[in-house]
Amino acid sequence: MSNSDVLIIGAGPFGLSVSAHLHDLGVSHRIVGRPMDTWKSHMPVGMNMRSEPYGSDMAAPKGGYDVATYCHDRNLDYVDRLGPLTMARFLEYSDWYTDELVPDIEDLTVTKVVPTNGGFEVAFAQSASATFRHVVVATGVLPYRNMPTEVEGLPADLVSHTADHSDLEKFRGRKLAMVGGGQSALETAALLHEAGADVTIVMRRPAISWLQPNPETLTKIGQIRWPVNKLCEGWHCMLWNSPAAFRLLPEKVRIDKARTVLGPAGAWWLRDRVEGVIDVHTSHHLRAAVATESGVRLELAGPDFGTLDVDHVVCGTGFKVDVARLPFLSEATMARISTRNGYPLVTRAGQSTLPGLYFTGSPTAVSLGPSVRFIAGTHNLARHVAHDIAKAPSASPSEPAPRASHHDEAMALHSPGLESRAS
Repeated sequence: MSNSDVLIIGAGPFGLSVSAHLHDLGVSHRIVGRPMDTWKSHMPVGMNMRSEPYGSDMAAPKGGYDVATYCHDRNLDYVDRLGPLTMARFLEYSDWYTDELVPDIEDLTVTKVVPTNGGFEVAFAQSASATFRHVVVATGVLPYRNMPTEVEGLPADLVSHTADHSDLEKFRGRKLAMVGGGQSALETAALLHEAGADVTIVMRRPAISWLQPNPETLTKIGQIRWPVNKLCEGWHCMLWNSPAAFRLLPEKVRIDKARTVLGPAGAWWLRDRVEGVIDVHTSHHLRAAVATESGVRLELAGPDFGTLDVDHVVCGTGFKVDVARLPFLSEATMARISTRNGYPLVTRAGQSTLPGLYFTGSPTAVSLGPSVRFIAGTHNLARHVAHDIAKAPSASPSEPAPRASHHDEAMALHSPGLESRAS
């Protein structure tokens, strides 16, 4: 087995950002995964970014690696607000960011992470095992696909998740039901309609929530009244975009707000492609889904009708974090990770109650706030993770890592000492 200091599992926005910061600090590390694979392979062609262009930058250790600079240097059209930024342009930017700042990604799949004396033994599907003192989990949201229980048991040719599709042309001429009312469901439904499918949206909420732009924030006075940060606009965003402030809230509030703040909604630029164009059945939910000779029959509870016959059901029902679903975390590893509702408790720097094991992105939302569910969160976490690792003393291979305790759980959320260590 080879030895190294740090392993980053995942090469999406958080993994890339942490790696870029570690490179800048001169910290030896390895990063494994396929660069931006979730975005390239699990999102339909033609999508746009829900976040405004100014909020679509990945954190970098120095200036000049934002979307605006990328576009301006190449004479590409760019506006800070009232975009939208296309997914294709964002991926061009991310490829450039990767080439410039994270040039040594390995296309390897991690199959097991097991605590050892002074670190972790990590097994790979394509190469020999290796030991690491620190492991950063940056696997994104794909492992947490959320599917309605009513469709469980149906074959993949009858039901799928929005994250299962990059090419929607295969649905041309077919009748589909889209379950869900958030951005992924609404935009995928619009793209399916535009690809020639007959789509019906089924959602629980009484109406679609549309995010409206506030042109007032373009003026200097408007930006005082509605301050803009990379997450969103308005004074409330100052709290949601501040992990330090979010950590002061009561635990019950954190658990709720981590999931519900900036919840299911459609981008302002999508509205004309849905309203009056696609059939939308609000205040409906699934009671059952049954395979038929020609497709699927959905039994619905709601005011309009009881059943809906379609060829295929696409679930735009998002993701539900539960780190126990990560296949590479061994039982020994999970036994030493303290969680709340499936979310690992972490320090300000993303370190779990198992010393040396870090989490990034959505799994850290209960500890660090809703910003980490978005690219904006890379600016709130990547630097802290990298600096925490850089300042950590080298562990002796013969020195066993301490087990998590109830005190460790409290420390992960509230310790001023851990806060200052990550700053």
